[in-house]
Amino acid sequence: MKNLLLAILLLISSFQIQAQNKPIATLPFELKSDNRIYVKCRVNQSDTLTFLFDTGAGAMVINESILGKKLNLVLDSTANNVGSNGESKIKASKHNKLSFGNINIDSVTYLAIPYGDAPFDGVFGNNLMKKYIIEINYHKKLIYLYSIKDYVLNAKAYDKFDLKFVMGVPTITASLFIDSIQIKGTFEMDTGGDSGLIIADYFSKNNNFAQKLKQVATAGSVGSDGAKTETSIVIVPEVTLGTKSFYRIPSLLSGAQSGVLGSQQLAGIFGNAFLKRFDVILDLHHNQLFLKPNDYLYTPYYEFLVK
Repeated sequence: MKNLLLAILLLISSFQIQAQNKPIATLPFELKSDNRIYVKCRVNQSDTLTFLFDTGAGAMVINESILGKKLNLVLDSTANNVGSNGESKIKASKHNKLSFGNINIDSVTYLAIPYGDAPFDGVFGNNLMKKYIIEINYHKKLIYLYSIKDYVLNAKAYDKFDLKFVMGVPTITASLFIDSIQIKGTFEMDTGGDSGLIIADYFSKNNNFAQKLKQVATAGSVGSDGAKTETSIVIVPEVTLGTKSFYRIPSLLSGAQSGVLGSQQLAGIFGNAFLKRFDVILDLHHNQLFLKPNDYLYTPYYEFLVK
């Protein structure tokens, strides 16, 4: 009888949580071969535009290359943009609208960055993500947005991480193990990054990673400021987040001397090739992140490394 009552109470509790956690918007997204999340938005009276869903961007951005083609904006101000590889002074447009799902927001400022032929028209930044509790389901390809006020967290299956904003981006503490030595650092959590793990130049040099880790390839990267860098890909034997460890992680050694990766405040960046391996609950308003491994966990980071 006690077991029956317990089962009924758990069932009622589950129904209450589901009822309270009704999303205020559901966004289908595309997870392209570059591992990044793309959602559909509209700006002012535009047709549908493709936006990169980017926790590593502190502002809303328009690809300057689409202006006059897909979208007309009045660039009436300037701003300083700090990207992963550098920083620059750019033009901006104030007092615009943004529509996504069934949500409409007024008075949005967009930075104009020349991404050229990038596969997106704009960037959805973390300044607006802070307004919601966000669940990212990579297999359903859905983003659920919830009211901060009404959301009831039921995250027993998740690992919880405290977030700290550094240089305008959310970060967590993680550890790398090299030759059985634990090396802790502060890492950005970046859904807009296409790589798995990027290690900042100062962190790499301070720990002699180029000498200690085997290089397996090279790769190029482009930051949100448009700066391009060439990086070495090495294998990190073990990476630990909270109570979970991950082994033989292909990682990029960044050579950037400015921007987020050029700062000594960050040890590196976990990009979406790493984050897509988890179901994610993101609460930037309360600086919390919840991760639960999903079926992408053991998929390869780079096809050319698969034998």
